[in-house]
Amino acid sequence: MTFQNWLDDDSKIILFDGAMGSELIKRGLEPGKVPDMLNIEKSDTIVEIHKSYYDAGSDMCQTNTFGATPLNLKRHDLEDRIKEIIENALDNIKKTCPPGRLIVGDIGPTGEFRPPVGNASSEDWYLSFSAQAKLLENGIDLWHIETISDIEEMLTAVRAIKDISNKSIIASITYNKTKRGFFTIMGDSLEKCIRLLENENVDVIGTNCTLGSNEMLELLKQAIELTNKPLSVKPNAGKPRLEGLTTSYEQPIEDFVKDIHEMIKLGAKIVGGCCGTSPKTIYEIRKIIDSL
Repeated sequence: MTFQNWLDDDSKIILFDGAMGSELIKRGLEPGKVPDMLNIEKSDTIVEIHKSYYDAGSDMCQTNTFGATPLNLKRHDLEDRIKEIIENALDNIKKTCPPGRLIVGDIGPTGEFRPPVGNASSEDWYLSFSAQAKLLENGIDLWHIETISDIEEMLTAVRAIKDISNKSIIASITYNKTKRGFFTIMGDSLEKCIRLLENENVDVIGTNCTLGSNEMLELLKQAIELTNKPLSVKPNAGKPRLEGLTTSYEQPIEDFVKDIHEMIKLGAKIVGGCCGTSPKTIYEIRKIIDSL
């Protein structure tokens, strides 16, 4: 079974995984620690989290490589460990992926912005995404570029991946809800992002993080009017609450799952969760999908 088969099957709702970061925080991830390093230092923990999502019913889970670009790792003096990080990440997820399920190569933002906010150039981004993608390419079934808040950075990532891979790409932007509608923090509108991602011919247009399920439901209603491409949604479990140094998410699972059910009815092709969601969340969504 390939990802393309799933996309072509109108009756198939694809269930993604939930959060990695908040699951690691539950297991004692220290503030400031690079989660990608745990592929090496605490591989048992990473394996356990992947396994818990596959066991809960995820059709596909993503590698623990959200921050494994040279530009991001450089800020922590870890850029020379990128190969080791990614090889271990692939090892960890392969140990748990059951037959008939898929492995998704996870690519997050570089953390470097273009002027006037930062100093990154498109070339810096391109080289960084390219280095990460080359190391992931042989171990994955498809790509998820996620939590990107600048459409320019997203387009650069898509091009870098397409130059080395012909596997499917899910491109997920993160939006804020404003009085004028949904925009990225760089001021890119939902409409503009969808138009540019269509031009780039990504396989799935997605959104993840920042928004809770109720706001993402609202966003999806608009997105469905703007494109015929398959759509992917991975909302947060409500708004984060900071207690001391720990962040918690308060939304009850049943409320989250109810919103996901609405998104499926609207036409979302891929559903899952971002920050604050857990294997229990995914298990409850699985039950909904199986009942349809």
